[in-house]
Amino acid sequence: MVHRLAAVAAAVAVTGSPATAAHAQAAEDLRPALLTPADLPEGFVPVAAATNDDGAVTIGGNFPGCPSLDPVTGDGTTAAAVTYSKGAVGPYLTDALVHFPAGGAVTAMDRLTAAVTTCKSFSQELAGITVRFTLTPAQVPATLGEKAFGVRMTGDTDFGIAVTADIVAIRRGDFVLWLNDMTVGTTGAGLVGTLAKTAADRCAQQVKGC
Repeated sequence: MVHRLAAVAAAVAVTGSPATAAHAQAAEDLRPALLTPADLPEGFVPVAAATNDDGAVTIGGNFPGCPSLDPVTGDGTTAAAVTYSKGAVGPYLTDALVHFPAGGAVTAMDRLTAAVTTCKSFSQELAGITVRFTLTPAQVPATLGEKAFGVRMTGDTDFGIAVTADIVAIRRGDFVLWLNDMTVGTTGAGLVGTLAKTAADRCAQQVKGC
């Protein structure tokens, strides 16, 4: 059972495939703008990382039941992401940054924001387990960027074990920052609320235009 739940956690939290993890940045390296182990509580270790210049980094997960949460990367985007974990079933903390062509970040944020109204509830299979998700809006400081969006995804399973993901997306110019704090069997660790400002400040310091 632990292995199956860990697979569910990975399905929600993982940021890229092994092939993309080794893909070199062609235009810009966004990795310096991501959170480091020093920014996280003790015990978190990196478990996945990805960089790309062709939209291969998959933030937003893979949720056929909610098209608004489809990956926001695509042609013309550059992205970097890292996932940290504190155990087989979490908490998992994913931090990603995507640079869009001019105007693309606005469209991506509009689609993500729509998830709260278009996907209030949906079900799907994750690692062979049916998870029934409910989405509720969460407060995010508007001062973090031109637009900020927060949502809590709570998933129930037939085993009576909950899957919880707290998600924050922030648009700063043509960039979108994405934070996802995911846990299995307990409520969210509350990391995105405390780390969102740190992530936004680092982006502004490390990447021109963010």
